[in-house]
Amino acid sequence: MLLTKTFPFDKGEEFIEDEIAILAKEFQKVILIATSTTDQPEQTRSVPENVSVHFIPASKVKRGLAGAMARQFPFKDYKGYSGKDERRAVKGSLKKRLYLSYFIAKSEIIYDESVKILAKYAMEKFDGITFYSYWFYDTAMVAAKLKKYYGAINGRVVCRAHGYDLYAYRNSMNYLPLRYYILKNVDMVYPCSNNGSEYLKERYPDYENKIQTAYLGTRDFGTKGASGHDPFHIVSCCHIVPLKRVDLLAQALSKLSGSGLKLKWTHFGGGDALEDLKRYAAENLQFMEWKFAGAVRNSELMEFYKNTPVNLFVNTSSTEGIPVSIMEACSFGIPAVATDVGGTGEIVKDGETGFLVPADITPDELAETIRSAVSLPAENMAKLRKNCRELYLQNFCAETNFAKFAKLIKPIS
Repeated sequence: MLLTKTFPFDKGEEFIEDEIAILAKEFQKVILIATSTTDQPEQTRSVPENVSVHFIPASKVKRGLAGAMARQFPFKDYKGYSGKDERRAVKGSLKKRLYLSYFIAKSEIIYDESVKILAKYAMEKFDGITFYSYWFYDTAMVAAKLKKYYGAINGRVVCRAHGYDLYAYRNSMNYLPLRYYILKNVDMVYPCSNNGSEYLKERYPDYENKIQTAYLGTRDFGTKGASGHDPFHIVSCCHIVPLKRVDLLAQALSKLSGSGLKLKWTHFGGGDALEDLKRYAAENLQFMEWKFAGAVRNSELMEFYKNTPVNLFVNTSSTEGIPVSIMEACSFGIPAVATDVGGTGEIVKDGETGFLVPADITPDELAETIRSAVSLPAENMAKLRKNCRELYLQNFCAETNFAKFAKLIKPIS
């Protein structure tokens, strides 16, 4: 029983596409509930035959929030969810208390809607059920409550953990609600990086036996996209939002004007700031080739990598888990320049599979790193590409990782 945000509807959570096929092979039945969709979502990704897909519109959740929050009055123990650790965490902060109340209300609404959906199925006929939340957030709390609801059935509760749902410091309040409650009531939490696992274990040592790294992965399409050198082709791929700092890459490239380097930049991904970025490029990157491809399907991106020479992938995020976009590039043997945030250093190993740069790197410093990459002797670049491919096969191959994970989360008979 898989809880997502929007997959397989509309856009988002593309990284579930490869995993769902393997889950469907390992489990007799997969019931998927997307918990935050539009009112009339379009199913944009296909799923195997034994996957039943349902959705809960975000607007329906929103309409019920005020009433669900009011039912927590007098907000002393928040309907039993909040223990002494939680109350200590929100003490003295109205914003945190409101956030906690909102989080509980949202979780309870999603839970109620999920119970209605699952009533369509004879859950008792299964010899075991895994309640799997893709995020270490409200849906993890929902999964824990569903296991209790179906208490007579052999069940497990597991969740993945990525970035915003894992690192409290990424939140403006430096607080994420109900960490203690969720950790107590799930069987396992699987961060997508060793960095994430260590972060959780340090903060919640009482639950370290419930925390285990489980890398995501991308499909293996081979390495057909050979490296070219004229022009030197740089690719980036992300939604254009402030924390991704695509403008930092644009500024760095502008510093290479007059360098004599033949450069080409292709960016995949849309966002509100796309038009601003295009205007900046038109004014400042006239000396090189550039293209903003916008939002594309993952299958289109893979075709691009298979058929287009790419020299370097660049990620300038201020925060990350482990970027799937870098895994994809790595699978094709493309080295990366990336900021040393989250678990990025577990895939971009400085001098081995690319260049790991400080999170607070300046445009001038990033430009110099790119210049150094362009100037690498062919044999050095070939070595980086070989290392990327080997690391990918060892740690980030979807077929291997997802098959292992699916077996790992099966109900224990």
